[in-house]
Amino acid sequence: METIVLNLKDQKLYGKHIEAAARALRAGELVVFPTETVYGLGAYRGDTRAVECIYEAKQRPEDKRLTLMIADRDDVKLYVDDVSDTAMKLMDFFWPGPLGIIFPLSDGTDVSIRLPDNAVARDMIRMADIPVVTTSANISGYPPATDAQQAFMDLCGKVSLILDGGSTRFRSPSTMVRAEEDGGIAVVRQGIITEASIRSCLEHGLVKV
Repeated sequence: METIVLNLKDQKLYGKHIEAAARALRAGELVVFPTETVYGLGAYRGDTRAVECIYEAKQRPEDKRLTLMIADRDDVKLYVDDVSDTAMKLMDFFWPGPLGIIFPLSDGTDVSIRLPDNAVARDMIRMADIPVVTTSANISGYPPATDAQQAFMDLCGKVSLILDGGSTRFRSPSTMVRAEEDGGIAVVRQGIITEASIRSCLEHGLVKV
């Protein structure tokens, strides 16, 4: 498979490149794109084969879940039946941003969702207009890519398209927390946002400015 790298620096071509990435996702192809943390690897959630290809490309263990990435906060309502007060506080303070939240669902399962603070990622997902599941753009066990060149080295020939948005802002993975039904949280993956910051937000009712 040929991997095409599209540079987003030329604003005249920005819309065309975003559209190409959205089209590739709808066609069941894998796309690499920047976020504020690390580069992401995305696929159409409704395409079983596309999701399988993410695991194959990354050599990712099957028991590791993928994260649903959304473009707008209200998109949570498409996937979550009831948002707890705890989850609402986390969304108010940290979204958009480098925090993934695992929401419990009424059928006993759950879903991990993140709203990135990155225009490229949100524009792509919005234009694709499909559920996009993601993970970091790297081979499992290797450092996550923080620029397009690093992602290309790991995934060349395994993905259709890479959107090159330069180096990521934080160059560190996002944090993942589970919003518990009792109002607490469990940190599933420690990333750039510390557990202390999250607990301070919840305990003191801080408001994002």
